[in-house]
Amino acid sequence: MSTKMQRLFSLMMAVLMMLSLTACGGNATSSTPASVSGSGSESGEQVSEAAKRLEEQKELNIMFVAGNFAESMQKIYDDYEKEYGVKINYTILGVDTYFQKMLVEMSSESDAYDLIYLMSPQFLQYASNDWLYPLDDLIADKSITDDALLDLDGLMQSSVDAQRYEDKLYGLPVCSLTTLLYWRKDLFEAAGLDPEQPPETWEELREYAQLLHKDGVYGVGMRGARSAGGSEGLIWEWPMVMYSMGGDFVADFPNDMTPTLNTPEVVESVEYYADLLQNYSFPGATTCNFEDITVSVQQGDLAMWIDGAAIVPNYIDPEKSKTREEDVGFAPVPAGPEGRCAPLNVHSVNIPKNAKNKERAWHFMQWALSEETLCALARKGIWLQCPGRRYTIMPILLRKMMSATAPG
Repeated sequence: MSTKMQRLFSLMMAVLMMLSLTACGGNATSSTPASVSGSGSESGEQVSEAAKRLEEQKELNIMFVAGNFAESMQKIYDDYEKEYGVKINYTILGVDTYFQKMLVEMSSESDAYDLIYLMSPQFLQYASNDWLYPLDDLIADKSITDDALLDLDGLMQSSVDAQRYEDKLYGLPVCSLTTLLYWRKDLFEAAGLDPEQPPETWEELREYAQLLHKDGVYGVGMRGARSAGGSEGLIWEWPMVMYSMGGDFVADFPNDMTPTLNTPEVVESVEYYADLLQNYSFPGATTCNFEDITVSVQQGDLAMWIDGAAIVPNYIDPEKSKTREEDVGFAPVPAGPEGRCAPLNVHSVNIPKNAKNKERAWHFMQWALSEETLCALARKGIWLQCPGRRYTIMPILLRKMMSATAPG
């Protein structure tokens, strides 16, 4: 690592630690949910039974999607096991394999797993099929819930609401993801464009892509793959074009569910999206996913791209990417005639309806998603993700701030 990068890394971690300590200081709570208290809305006998079940549950079976959160949790499972005398059995699978397996497990009413990982596209399917265990009774039981540790008010309200179905809460948010427009400032400057001024509208994006698409450089990258399994593919990005052009999937959700995919606005958005991928992107773009976009960025041959905010560390990793951090700009996605529309994808942890160790799973959720644990992970540089809790700092903003102030 160069001296400059070492200084940048040190400065970034120092500021992150300062901000994390601010979030964690003063009112930091114990990482242990309350023991039997005999309080709460239930009778003392019922509360004692819940606490007894918790103490008897010395095993926890977890299956998560491969990714930053699963890898982060894997590094601290030992801490939980040592503190509470619980054996954690964990499985991590790639996203499509994970959701294929999970579909079989849930539809067969399996009790193999106590804690699972979901994303917004799958949540409604799981909740509406009665495959998840609601958290409301667990939250109300103060023998196994520490309200200060749980700190529901400290979670982003929109992310919490995304875990509600028919007035019941079925999960806690891990992170909330959206998309950004990225561009190469150096390629903009070489093409005679203002390196600090990205396209503001979808039509401008196409004009810029036409100008930049030359000499081995591809104008723009966006997902084109069919959405399957757990991979969002183009459904993560094309709808923001459709909505901003005035289109919609149905006439008036949820009052009138008549499909409206044949309206002029929707057709225009499809033709626009197909034109971008077919004429101004890299070969195979019509079937690409975020991995393909990341590779193209790392190879240094993509001028603009739209994808998740959480992927940015892979774009600018000096050991993997030819694209330099100082050359990457970022901004909100372009706007259409009806304004700007970016997606929201909430990742969550959930308890299956037939889980054998529900109280233990709930205990672990409080511990793992507490302010104290997340701040500790951030200080260690293990979990730097988009916010599930309101104070969490998006790494892209932090890194850009660090780049602007790092010594030369």
